[in-house]
Formats: sequence, C-alpha cells, structure tokens
Amino acid sequence: MECYVTYSVKGFYAFNENNELIGKRLFKEDEMLEKLIEIDNKEIPREESELIEELSKDYDSIIVESNKRSSDYNSDKVKVKNPNPAGEYLRSNSDLDVDNEIYQKLAIYRMKKAQAGDDKHLIQAINSIDEIDESISKLIERIREWYALYFPEMDLIKNNETYIKLIYENKTKEEIINAKSDAFPEDMLDIEDDINPKDLDIMNNYAKSIYELQQTRKNIIDYIDEKMESIAPNLRLLVGASLGAKLISHAGGLKRLASYPSSTVQIMGAEKALFRHLKSGDRPPKYGLIYQHPQVRGAKWWNRGKIARMLAGRISLAARKDVFTHDFNPEIFNEFTAKVEEIEKNNPFPTKTTKKRKEEKQKSKKKHKKGKKRRRK
Repeated sequence: MECYVTYSVKGFYAFNENNELIGKRLFKEDEMLEKLIEIDNKEIPREESELIEELSKDYDSIIVESNKRSSDYNSDKVKVKNPNPAGEYLRSNSDLDVDNEIYQKLAIYRMKKAQAGDDKHLIQAINSIDEIDESISKLIERIREWYALYFPEMDLIKNNETYIKLIYENKTKEEIINAKSDAFPEDMLDIEDDINPKDLDIMNNYAKSIYELQQTRKNIIDYIDEKMESIAPNLRLLVGASLGAKLISHAGGLKRLASYPSSTVQIMGAEKALFRHLKSGDRPPKYGLIYQHPQVRGAKWWNRGKIARMLAGRISLAARKDVFTHDFNPEIFNEFTAKVEEIEKNNPFPTKTTKKRKEEKQKSKKKHKKGKKRRRK
C-alpha cells in the first residue's frame, strides 16, 4: 500500500490513496517559522521523522513531497516526489492551512539568506576594485599635474605608488630629495621652496587621501584572496583570486557559475562580440574574461582557442567541486599547465586553417572600422 506525506506551515500531513487524512504531526505555534527554516535548509524536522516512522508500520511505500533526496531519509520505503497527490490535495483545501503571515516571514528570511551569501560579499568587493582603480587613476593624474607646479622634477618618479608615498610621508621638496636622493640628478634640482605653505598643505592632504585609497585597495585585494580561499579554493588555485572573483561576479554567484556549461564560461565577458557575430555574421569570440589568465594570454595565437576551451572546462569542474562536493584538488593547476604544454608542443606552427581564419578576422575588423567611419559621416 502507498501513502503520501506533505507539509504546510502548520506541520506534516499524511494521506492515503483516497485523499483521506491518516496522520499528522503539527508544529507548536511559536515554532512554526523555526521548523519551516529547518525544512528550507534541507533538514528533517522531528515531526516528519515521527510521522514517517508511524506510517512505516502499515504502509509499504511512503511518497514524500520534499526538497531532500530519498537517501536522506535512511528508509527503503521512502521515495521523494514533487509534487505528490497529498501536496496538491492540501493546497486545494485552504481550511487545513493558516494565513500568509508565516510565509511572509519565511520569504524575508530567504531574502536575507540570499543577500548574506559569502559570494555576494565577494562580488561587491571585486566590483569595488574596478571603481577604486578608476578613481585612483584620475586622482593621480590630477596630483601629478598639480604637484609639478611646485616640484616638476618629481615626474622622474614613474611608479605611482612611490610618487604618492613620497609626497604623503615627506612634506617639503627637501625632505623628498633626502628620502630618495638617487632618483634626482643634482644638476636638475632647485631646492628653494617658493610656495605658499597653505598650498603645500592642501597638496599633501590630497596625496594622503590617494595613499589611503591605495591602502584600501590592497586591503580589499587581500580580503578577496581570503574569501576565494574560503569559498572557492579550487577555482582560486586554477585561475587566481582576482580572475576567479570576476567570473563569479559576472555569473551572479558561485552556484550559478557552477551551473553554466563550459561553452558559456569560455565567452563570459565577450557578450558584445557574440551579439556582433549573431547580427553581422562575424566570427564568434573564442574567449572572454578568461583571456586574462596568463596561460591563455601568453599562448601562441593559434593555440589560444584550444587552451581557452580546455580552461573553461576546468573552471566549470572546479566551481562544481567548490559548490557541491567541497573536494580540494591541490594538483588542479599543475594538471592544467601540463595540458597547456602538451597543446603548445603538439601545435608549434599555425595550420592553413588557422592562418585563413586570422586573415578573415583581420578583414572583418577592417570592414567593421569602415562601417563605423561611414556612420560617423
């Protein structure tokens, strides 16, 4: 004989094949939300276990409507089916249920849980890096132009971090020269301070703000590395923390990235080129964000497509391990680099087909540029 088990906000109900109620285990009123959260987290509440145990005495098969797997119940009699007749019958008889207040609270809990996911924080962090980089670039351009009015020889310092640090840590021209004397030829220097102290103070404070922003960027980079090590160690080892975080951000979450086929992962970030291919018939893109991986970017041009395709497959597997099995493979990067070396070794020269494709791509680019010029005219 078969019976069916389902649940509502009140508790668990069991029905026979004629939709007759044969058993129930209700939640305490003040525990309803807590029990629904347990179910949401794929746990088996005490009430469900008790009802199944009771039914097992009289029934050969118990069909449960559940978000769990049959194996989670540790019983040969239990099978999961969504929806099952009991659930459909219960939902069509509202008198067995209660108002929507508990459902609303559960919906709020689910929203908070979704927002609080570790990968959501990671996405915000990696997106902030691009914005910080853009801001730092503009601010440094301004401070270089401004500080040159006082100390034009500072343009000899090409490294932006060193430039800002020297201004931040040393208030005057003389202090900067003493701190890094090897960078400034003596015959070029004019040590006289011919500037209003207030002007110098405001420039020093401006440099301090940039320096603090640079330190914030470093802290966020360290945070991203730690977060990737925590939630996606396989992906981090394979592509690095920064690129891994960008892929997660572009997909909208680690779980979504894990659900993508490798063909989608391969062209993530190259959507414009893909739409152009669909619209005008240009060659489809071979890679998107994964071009930033040194093994793809540094490969010979005729091998990049093969390596990108292989890397995309490895990324999909790494993400799935991080999400579903949590098995860490310390050799994942070495295995990938060994395959890259094999591809490079087996394809030392471009084939006629790859040469022809490159020529077609160059022609397509020229056509695209001409089309743009005509539209401008």
